[in-house]
Amino acid sequence: MSKKFHIQKILIPYDFSETAELALEHATFMAKLHKAEIHLLHVIESYSFTSTISSAFSKSQSEYESKIETSAKARLKEIADKLHRGSGMTVHCYAEVGKIYKKIINVAEEKSIDILVMGTHGSSGFQEFLMGSNSYRVVMGAPCPVITVQTHAKKIGFKDIVLPIDNSSVSRQKVKHAVELAKHYNSVVHIAGIMTMNDVEMQRRFEVKVHQVKEYVEQHEIPYTVKVFKGDNIAGMTMDYATQINADLIIIMTEQESAGLFMGSFAQQVVNHSKIPVMSIRPQEGDPDKISIGY
Repeated sequence: MSKKFHIQKILIPYDFSETAELALEHATFMAKLHKAEIHLLHVIESYSFTSTISSAFSKSQSEYESKIETSAKARLKEIADKLHRGSGMTVHCYAEVGKIYKKIINVAEEKSIDILVMGTHGSSGFQEFLMGSNSYRVVMGAPCPVITVQTHAKKIGFKDIVLPIDNSSVSRQKVKHAVELAKHYNSVVHIAGIMTMNDVEMQRRFEVKVHQVKEYVEQHEIPYTVKVFKGDNIAGMTMDYATQINADLIIIMTEQESAGLFMGSFAQQVVNHSKIPVMSIRPQEGDPDKISIGY
């Protein structure tokens, strides 16, 4: 049996930017719906010096980081106190020094976080291909689902959720996540079957998979639509469809089929380029035939 998706602890990496504030708004709304607690984290990026003059800077660097950490903790506490006064929810806050994406992943593991909500500025070109963004690194390494939001996502709440289903072995694991969110947000789930194969028998089997997803969503009394697309660019078709129906959230797995070597993975394209919030889920380990359905 796969682990039940239940939201009790929400982590928000907070860098005091516009996108971080937007992520906090999404997370606060989610916390109210799920009666969950919020964990606010600010990471001060640390830099390691390997040259012979590194010792000359280590003390001043440490003092600087300490001042920033103290200031960040004070600002986070102000935000936490305001949230608590406004809603009564429990808010924890932390300020730590280190590599941003590593610290976020470590805190998510240490605090047994159920979902992570973070702002992203996106990424493109060589930065995307060679390095990736902090957001994408968190998405790939976090022990829990990650929702990434860009500044375009001003609307709070997920009324229309796009659920792309491809032919990868893990694609259907995210179905239970979509149903859980839809229950709390009163959402419509838009099942998008992305067909990449040409073989008629494989197409028939794929349509059976999409039908199974539809049946599961239907059994849980969630409003839904179903549409099947055919093409090679899974990421492009998914984002185009989400834009067409004015969706509020796209739910993806982090290891779906590649959409071309030089374009990066499906997940990387969607996380870095989608103007609509994206929920990314790492596949569970085990026998794909036993856990791929997601229920």
